[in-house]
This record gives sequence, C-alpha cells and structure tokens, in this order.
Amino acid sequence: MQLAERDGTAQELLEGVSSLIRAVRCIEHKHLMPGNNSLRRSDASVLKVLMKDGEQRGGEIAAKLGVDASVVSRQLTALEADGLVSRRPDPADARVGLVRVSDDGRARLEAMYAAYTKQLRAALADFDDDALGEAAGVLQRLARAVTEAADSVRRANPTGDR
Repeated sequence: MQLAERDGTAQELLEGVSSLIRAVRCIEHKHLMPGNNSLRRSDASVLKVLMKDGEQRGGEIAAKLGVDASVVSRQLTALEADGLVSRRPDPADARVGLVRVSDDGRARLEAMYAAYTKQLRAALADFDDDALGEAAGVLQRLARAVTEAADSVRRANPTGDR
C-alpha cells in the first residue's frame, strides 16, 4: 500500500507550528507548577474570552473556544468558586446567566501573561521588534485561515460527521 503524497510545504508548516507550540508550553509549564497561584490553560482561555469580549453567556464562551457548553459550565463553576468570575441572571432570560471576569481573575490572567511575555522576550532576544511583529502577523493570518476553514466544515456538517 502506498501512502498518499504529502504537500511538503504544508507539512513543514505543520511541523513548525507543532514545534512552536511545544516550545511555548515549556514556558507555560514553568508558570503552571502547583503552588505558584497560576491558572490552568483551559481556565486562562475562558478568562481571556471574557476579558476580550466582556460579559456573556457560557454558551457563547463555549462557541468561541470550540468546546461543548457543558465543559465551559464546569469550568465556570470552578472559576466562580475561586473568585475569578462572577455570574448574574441575564435580564433578557432569567434561566440563563451572564458571566464576567472578576478583578482577581483579571489580575491573575494579566500576571500570567506578563510572566509569559517576559520569558518569551528573553527567549527571542535575537529578534528585533519588526521581525517579531511580522511573525505575529503571519501567525494570526494563518490562525484565521485555519479557523475559517474549520468553521466552514462545521457549518457544512452540523452533526459533526466528516
């Protein structure tokens, strides 16, 4: 049996992105060690959505993160217990709650990103701001393209069949 021919450039990109993710996670793991008052990656993702887009329903957060609403619901319960988010009834529909990031949640997320940024800046000291800005732009465009493609597949297959 012969394997299908691969697109070499796309394969290189995939391997490069995978390597970058692993390298960034090395920085992340340093800050996710137990006892240093840090956030789990999944909790940071929820808080980031809330900081960026403001108060919203849990289902909206789940859609933005591409996960099931039940996953976000459990996360929100834990984040609320930790004082990192607060909930209130939605005035438009009291059966649903609106969630917002608390001052403590905002401070913890900002501290985590400040530490990541410091570590990343040190690791990339050989690159000037122009090169880093260009790389960031390319990565953001790639992320948008992949996200749009995934959204298109989801819309075409709402049951999840591929």
